Amino acid sequence: MPGTTLERLLRRDRLLIAGALAALTVLAWLQMFLPGACPLTASGESASAASAASAGHALSPCCAARFGVAFPMWVVMMAGMMIPSVTPMVLTHAAIARRRAAGGAPFVSSGLFLAGYLAAWAAFSAAAAAAQGALQRAALLDGRSLSVGPWAGAAVLAAAAAFQVTRAKSACLARCRAPVGWFMTEWREGRAGAVSMGLRHGASCIGCCWLLMAVLFAVGIMNIVWGAALTAFVVAEKLLPWRRAVVWSGGAACAAGAVVLIWRAVS
Repeated sequence: MPGTTLERLLRRDRLLIAGALAALTVLAWLQMFLPGACPLTASGESASAASAASAGHALSPCCAARFGVAFPMWVVMMAGMMIPSVTPMVLTHAAIARRRAAGGAPFVSSGLFLAGYLAAWAAFSAAAAAAQGALQRAALLDGRSLSVGPWAGAAVLAAAAAFQVTRAKSACLARCRAPVGWFMTEWREGRAGAVSMGLRHGASCIGCCWLLMAVLFAVGIMNIVWGAALTAFVVAEKLLPWRRAVVWSGGAACAAGAVVLIWRAVS
């Protein structure tokens, strides 16, 4: 009977957590692409980036030149893109935490693990927002499409294609694809331990996906179609059983994209 009760609790937790993660993902995507535009001055700059951000327009491309707007844009975007792929890890953490609590250990919320994971991606978002601002100040990033020129875009895509077949990519991806094995070696006790695990797993995930996220600079940072495609691909890399086929197909797609951009540049 105790075992049956525990299994019932685990199933209930799994449904509740999966539902909460799905809701967070939907909210992030809605926040990214809600209609509306930032007020512009005559010079084309944001009249008030801070007030625009607080009004819910922080993610509109027209006012994404400033770090104070670009940073929350990237944070929300990375949350919407990466929460689906980390869901198995969060669910595994919840199951382990519940079983340990049933054995007398203090219960630790899986929200802390997720918070650590998203904090790691927030650090990545800060770097991406800084890069975006630097590119815009250097007139290398189009202010409307939020994409670099074809030659720079081709270089980003070529780099992403090459990275897909490296040992570093393979090592980081392996850590993302084995939730149970990862927690067996990386488990830390307590609330601080949950946050620490989230940070460390987030670092591995960044190591696996950072060049894929950089592809956004080539195709348009706020391009909803490419954002959705990259999200689906990252989930496929981590969940589908044909790891090598998925990874190499992504590399091939990036290489093909680089060729297309070069062709456009010279034609």
